[in-house]
Amino acid sequence: MPTKERLAQLHEATIPIMRGLDFAARTRALVDAARAIEAADGAALMLRDDALDALVIASQSGLSNAYAAAQRIPMALARATYRGPGVHVVIDVASRPLADAALVKAEGDELIGALNVYSKDPARSFDEEDIEVAHVLAALAAATVLNTRAHALVVEQRELMRALFDELGDGVLVAQPGGTLSGMNRTARELTGLDDADIGRPLADLAATLQLREPRDGDLVAPSDTPLARALAGDRSSGTYAIVDPRDGARRELEVKAGPVRGAGDAIVAAVATIHDLTEIRRAEHEKEQFLSIVSHELRTPLTPLKALAQLLRSRLRRARDKGAPIDEASFERNLAAIERQVDRMNSLVNDLLSVSRAERGTLRMETLPFDLSAVVRDVAQRYVAATEEEGRHRFSVDAPAELRYEGDPSRLEQLLLNLIGNAVKYSPNGGAVRVALVPRDGEAVLTIADDGIGVLADDLPRLAAPYVRGNGEAATFAGMGVGLYVAKLVAEAHGGSLALESEGEGKGTTVRVRLPLS
Repeated sequence: MPTKERLAQLHEATIPIMRGLDFAARTRALVDAARAIEAADGAALMLRDDALDALVIASQSGLSNAYAAAQRIPMALARATYRGPGVHVVIDVASRPLADAALVKAEGDELIGALNVYSKDPARSFDEEDIEVAHVLAALAAATVLNTRAHALVVEQRELMRALFDELGDGVLVAQPGGTLSGMNRTARELTGLDDADIGRPLADLAATLQLREPRDGDLVAPSDTPLARALAGDRSSGTYAIVDPRDGARRELEVKAGPVRGAGDAIVAAVATIHDLTEIRRAEHEKEQFLSIVSHELRTPLTPLKALAQLLRSRLRRARDKGAPIDEASFERNLAAIERQVDRMNSLVNDLLSVSRAERGTLRMETLPFDLSAVVRDVAQRYVAATEEEGRHRFSVDAPAELRYEGDPSRLEQLLLNLIGNAVKYSPNGGAVRVALVPRDGEAVLTIADDGIGVLADDLPRLAAPYVRGNGEAATFAGMGVGLYVAKLVAEAHGGSLALESEGEGKGTTVRVRLPLS
C-alpha cells in the first residue's frame, strides 16, 4: 500500500479511535485500522487482566471467537516478549514459543497491553513502514486505554462524592449564577419535599412553593432575601426559617446557613446552603416546657393543703395552750392522716419521675425477694379505702388468696398498685365500684383493677402506656403527668410480665390487667 494512502487511512482511523468515551467502539476501530493499514489477516488488542495475571484479548479483527476467548499470555511471559515502549517484536508463533525466558525482565514502564498484528502468509515480512504504523497505532491504543481508565476513575470519584454528599446528615442545596437550583442531596429532599424535577427551577419559585417564612412573625421571605439568593449576591448568612412541606403540608423549622462559592478571579460560580432540621428539637422543647409546667403544678398541688392543715393544727395547738381548751384528738388525727396522704402523694410523684428517668437511662433495677403478693395487694387497696372513706363515693372490693408467694421487688410492685388503683379512683370522679382481684392462673399471677369511671377512647388505648402521654376527651380535663401507667408497665415488664388496658369506650369504665409469671 502506498505510503500516502497509508497516512490517509491512519489519519481517518485516528478520529474514531480518539473520539467519544465508548471504549469498545474505540478499540474496535483501532484493531480494524491496524488490520487494514497493515494489510494483515488479523489484529488484536491485548490488555492486562489483574485477576488472571495475564494479557487477554480485549478487541480483535479477523480472529476466530474461540481463539480470542482462549488466548492468554502470562504477564511474566509478556514482559519477556514485549520489551518496552517503542520496541517491537516479530514472532513466528508457528515455529517457536512466544517468549524467550532469557529476556524476562520486570523493569521500565508498566506493561498495560499489546497490539498484535497477524499474517498467515509465511513469506510476508513487516517492513519499517509497517512497524512505524504499528507503533503509531500502539500509541493510540495506549492513549485510548489510559484515557478510558482516567475517565472511569473520574466517574468513580464523582460517584463516591455523590454518595458522600447524599449521606450527609444535614441537607445541602446548591444554586448556580442566574438564580436556579442546580443540586441537592438526599437529606435536603427529605426535609423540603423537593425532588429532581425541581432542579433548574428559579429560587424565587422554590421559595413560593415552600412558603419560606420568618418563624417568629410568619412573614414570607422576599425572593431576593432567601439564603441562596443572598449567597449568589456574595453574602454569607445564617438564620432560622419555617417552610411548608409540599408533600403533606407539614410545617418544618429549619436552620439554614448559606454562602457563595468563588472560582478563578474571585468570581462567584455557585452558592451552597446547608439546612438542619429543628422541628423535632422545637417539639421536644415545647413538650419539655409543658411537662415542667405539669410537674410544677402536680408537685405544688399537695403543698397547698399541707400548708393549710399545718396552719390549722398550729391554730388548734395555740388555742389549746392559750385557753386551756382540750384538743379534739379525733379531728387532730384526721388532719395528720390527711398530711400523711399528701406527703405520700408527693413521694409517689417523685418516685414515678425517678423511675421514668432511670428507665430512659437503662438503670431501672428490680430486686428479687420472696414475699406475699396478696398481702401487698390488700395493704395498698386498704390505703385507698381509708383515703376515700370520708367522701364515701367509692365502693372497694378486694379478691385475693389468703397468701400468694411471689419472688420479685415488693416496693416496685407496691408502686405499680399505687398507680393503678390511684388511677381507678382518680378517673371515677362520681364514685362507683373499684374492683381489685388477684388470681393465680396457668403459672401466672393475674392482677385486675377495674372501675366504673370515665373510660378510655378507643384511639387512646394503644398510646396511653407511653411516657408523658395523657388521654383525650374527658380524661384531658384531669390533672396528671402521664407517667403512672407507663411506670406500672415498666414494673410489670421488668418482672417478665405484661400490662394491658381495656375499655369499651368513654363513660364505660376501665380495666387494667397485669400478668406476672409465678416461676
